[in-house]
Amino acid sequence: MSILSRLSTLIKSNVNDLIDGMQDPGKEIDQMVLDMEESARDARREVAQCMGEESRLRKRIEVMNGESGTWEERAAAAVRAGDDGLAREALARKAATDTERAEVEKSLRDQGAYVEQLTAGLKALEARVRDVKLRQGSLREKARAAKRGGPLGAGTAAFADFERMSSKIDAVEAEAGLADELAGRTAASIETDKKLAALGSNSAVEDALAELKKKLGG
Repeated sequence: MSILSRLSTLIKSNVNDLIDGMQDPGKEIDQMVLDMEESARDARREVAQCMGEESRLRKRIEVMNGESGTWEERAAAAVRAGDDGLAREALARKAATDTERAEVEKSLRDQGAYVEQLTAGLKALEARVRDVKLRQGSLREKARAAKRGGPLGAGTAAFADFERMSSKIDAVEAEAGLADELAGRTAASIETDKKLAALGSNSAVEDALAELKKKLGG
C-alpha cells in the first residue's frame, strides 16, 4: 500500500468502529497511536526524499538549458562557416535536448503535485494523532464501556470531532488518480511519444535552420 493510501485510510478511519472491535482496548488504542505515528514518520521521510528529487530535477533542467544554448551557438557558428550539414546536426541535438528537458519538466510538475498531496495528508494525520493522544484516556473508557454493554453517555459526542477530520483530506482522496498519473507513462506510451516526435523532427530542424539563418542575416 502506498504511503498516501495508508494516510488516507488512517485519517478517514472511524475511530468508534475501530474501538468497538478491540479485544484489549488499553493495549490496542496505544498500538493504534503508535501505528499512526509510524505512518507520519514514513510520510515525513517520503516528503524529504521527494523534495530532494525536486531539487535534482531542477538542477537537471538548468544543465539542459545550458546544453540547449550551446547547441544553438554551435549551429550559428556552422551557418557562419557555410556548413549547413553541421548546422542541421547541431540543431537536431538542440531539439533532442529540448524534448528531454520537457520530459524532465513534466516529471518536476508531477513530483510537486505529489509532494503537495503528501504534505496535506501528513498534516491531517498529525492533527488526528494529536487528537487521539489527547483523548487516549477517554477512548479507553469508551471502549471498556462498550465491551461491558454499559451506557456511553454524552462522552460519545466528543468523538464526532474525528469525523470532521475527513474534511481535511480532500487532497488525499485524489491520491489514486495521482498514482495512476505518475505511473501512467508506461514504456509503450513513452516509445509512442518518441515516434510521434520523430515524425516532425526533420522538418523542425529545417525550420530551425531557416530561422537561424534569418536571425543571422544570411
